[in-house]
Amino acid sequence: MPSESMTHYGPPLLAFGLATLIASLELITSKYPRTYFLLRRSWALYTYALIYGLIGFGVMLGLRLLLQAGVVKLEGLGLSSPWVQSLTIGVSIKAFLHIRLYSVGVGAQSFPVGIETIVQIFEPWLLRTIELDHYSAGREFIGPRVDKFSDLNAVKASITANIPGTFSNEERAGFLVGVGKATTVTEAMELYLGFLGKRNFDRVFPT
Repeated sequence: MPSESMTHYGPPLLAFGLATLIASLELITSKYPRTYFLLRRSWALYTYALIYGLIGFGVMLGLRLLLQAGVVKLEGLGLSSPWVQSLTIGVSIKAFLHIRLYSVGVGAQSFPVGIETIVQIFEPWLLRTIELDHYSAGREFIGPRVDKFSDLNAVKASITANIPGTFSNEERAGFLVGVGKATTVTEAMELYLGFLGKRNFDRVFPT
């Protein structure tokens, strides 16, 4: 039999862990799938994920109080279990928090009102900070390679010769258009790193 403390704190902690994990994974896989390693020292990324985790924890505690008070009733397969409730909250916390009840217009701008208002307090600034952390770490990572491989035409030739043949012609062509427009070695290398990841980058441009 589970202990009383596990029954009481377990579901909120599960919601916290899942919400933290889902928030970080969703951001990484959508924006930095090949270069997530550059964000290992980004405090903004950890803060971003932990905030969603804390919100998941709070939502789970609040839901428990509402259920006990009879204000809310959940119906559905397994939703009577607090563990299933925490699983649902943890997995869907981002979608839940982006609910917009209505918008208020001020001049040419509109502002969301509702649950999404909570998200707007921290998300845009943290996302921009994460983006800047990624940019700065990428430049630091590429820097020694730029010093070693300083010929732009040679770098572009190496990139062109090291694209997997399994990629579609459209994907390959689109990437090479971007490489062709690069005016510096740094730009070309950034594109290759983002396209094929660290392992291929290290192989083609070793330190």
